[in-house]
Amino acid sequence: TVNGREKIPCEVCIFAPGHSARDTFEMLSGKELIMQPKAFAFGVRIEHPQSMIDMSQYGRLSGEELGPAAYKLTGKASDGRGVYSFCMCPGGYVVNASSEEGRLAVNGMSYSGRDSANANSALIVTVSPEDYVGYAPQGTKESLTGIEFQRNLERAAFEKGRGRIPQQLYGDFMTGTVSSSYGEFASCTKGETSFADLNEILPEFACRDIGEGIRSFGRKIRGFDRADAILSGVESRSSSPVRIVRDENCVSSIDGFYPCGEGAGYAGGIVSAAMDGLRCAEAIIKRYRKLD
Repeated sequence: TVNGREKIPCEVCIFAPGHSARDTFEMLSGKELIMQPKAFAFGVRIEHPQSMIDMSQYGRLSGEELGPAAYKLTGKASDGRGVYSFCMCPGGYVVNASSEEGRLAVNGMSYSGRDSANANSALIVTVSPEDYVGYAPQGTKESLTGIEFQRNLERAAFEKGRGRIPQQLYGDFMTGTVSSSYGEFASCTKGETSFADLNEILPEFACRDIGEGIRSFGRKIRGFDRADAILSGVESRSSSPVRIVRDENCVSSIDGFYPCGEGAGYAGGIVSAAMDGLRCAEAIIKRYRKLD
């Protein structure tokens, strides 16, 4: 059914939602589909001067000819959780990506010129259903507990930031102090900002692991752990918190219904979602192709 009005009968339906299609997931949870909560990652956006990243990556060769440098960082915190950068945006902006009233989430973007003064990236930690099930209101369906965990984070971000993107310098984050001003560089954002203590938004384990991760990454990129690095919260939509179960032929518990891509729980970005689309298409071709 399209928009609650038009019905389109079909034998095959490829269901490829985005990872934030919460109303759709809630609707499907009452159907005959088998759905599960899944692990994902959440955290903050971190900003540095793009010139600092260029110098670290390119050294004396940095400059206009090479363009703004990117990075990818991975690590493991002392509690065993993964900590890593995600969706790095050279010469980019931190953007307010909220989609629900009274809640706030951030993302990152770069224009084609990649010409803002700052580099930014998500800095996120892994979380499992066992970690977040306790954050959901009583009576929440198990498959939707990850969504409720995200909503709790986004509600706290909205409240602590007073409706604006909550920000904190890394040095202040480590001491639990609300920042009063930027350091040697200002934030590049799309949306209003407000200083707040991100320790009051994120769970304790996430704050600890993010702090450990930034210290570790400072040994890989000089200055990554500088005290005036800017953190913005909350990055809660790195991937879907829901998986619609399918078999080896990509079919769900409803025959002919093919969950596909990031929102369905089978990808974690543009390229992997495209690959999963090919996988589902091949499965459908094999099902209907005439035998030789």
